[in-house]
Amino acid sequence: MKKFIAALLFIVGMMGVCFAEQNITVLKYKVKCADAEGVIPYIDGTAVEDYEKMANKVIFDVVKKIVRAVGNKGTFSYAVQLNRSSVVSVLLKAQNGAKECYTGLNLDLTKGNDASIHEFFVADKNTKQLLGDYKAYLLTEQGVYLQDDVKGKFNRFLPYSELLPSVRIGEAGRLFQIARLSRRCEGKVLIVPRDRLMAIQLDANPSTGYHWDAVLPESGKIIKVASSFILPPQEKARTGVPGKEIVFLYADDAGLYDVEFQYKRGWEKFNVDKFQVTVSVRE
Repeated sequence: MKKFIAALLFIVGMMGVCFAEQNITVLKYKVKCADAEGVIPYIDGTAVEDYEKMANKVIFDVVKKIVRAVGNKGTFSYAVQLNRSSVVSVLLKAQNGAKECYTGLNLDLTKGNDASIHEFFVADKNTKQLLGDYKAYLLTEQGVYLQDDVKGKFNRFLPYSELLPSVRIGEAGRLFQIARLSRRCEGKVLIVPRDRLMAIQLDANPSTGYHWDAVLPESGKIIKVASSFILPPQEKARTGVPGKEIVFLYADDAGLYDVEFQYKRGWEKFNVDKFQVTVSVRE
């Protein structure tokens, strides 16, 4: 038995990195609030217990608010709309006869609070035009739902493809599931579900004027979101040294697409290196 336990602990230790990619555990918790009864989500098993407690308090405080809005009677319920390793989005509903009240929570489990949408998307002209005058928002797998009337349903939908030009790349990995690739993907087929973000990491040296350009299908179903450059850790204080360029792409619709990457200077017609990968996007 001791050998078995030791072996199990070793395996769990080796899986530590994998746990970071898993969904958060959301428990179903039956509670009373004033004269109303129902179930609420309860967050468990996060990395920081204090933030977990803060997030659960936010949930209960908001439930009390929507129950109060329908007269402190009736029932309340929830539906998880997005579950990531550090972000959980939940739709909450209270009902008392014909009275209904809806609200959304987008819990940032690295802080224990309800996150602003601008923590994930820059508050630029694009997002201001798309979002308009909304009361609340809700992150889902395919996009963002917006509530235009206080207490009302989340009827307005924005697919992520429309918001991607304004995404904060540093936060994208928290919101989107990312297929990480290297040059070794050349000549192969990447199979991804729709609405998946892809990050291709390639050797580059922008100080020479060269960068990787993605030649995308004319259909527009594969979108370039952004690109960034990182230096090796030991070279942080130096410039002009080779590093890694990361090109971010987004799969907008199902199909089979060829994507070519060309290493070239922006002002030159010809490339000095290129390769191709086929992306198979599934529904």
